[in-house]
Amino acid sequence: MDEGHRELANRLFATATAMLEDAIEPAVAGQFSRSSPAALARHGRRLRAVLRDIAVLAEAAAIVAELGRRPGRTRRKRRR
Repeated sequence: MDEGHRELANRLFATATAMLEDAIEPAVAGQFSRSSPAALARHGRRLRAVLRDIAVLAEAAAIVAELGRRPGRTRRKRRR
């Protein structure tokens, strides 16, 4: 993978990580037993929106990685 594709993929993953940190807030807030149904719905919608955005970033990172592969190269097997 060339350096440009690698850097873009790394930045997408870094952004997703930051967004996961943001997703903690509504996920934790939704656990409070005294939350009203309206508050729980708000937390659920916020969490769903953040996770949808993260899914988009994950798909973009996968596409960038595939585009960055050199034509004709086969995938390497993972070392265990």
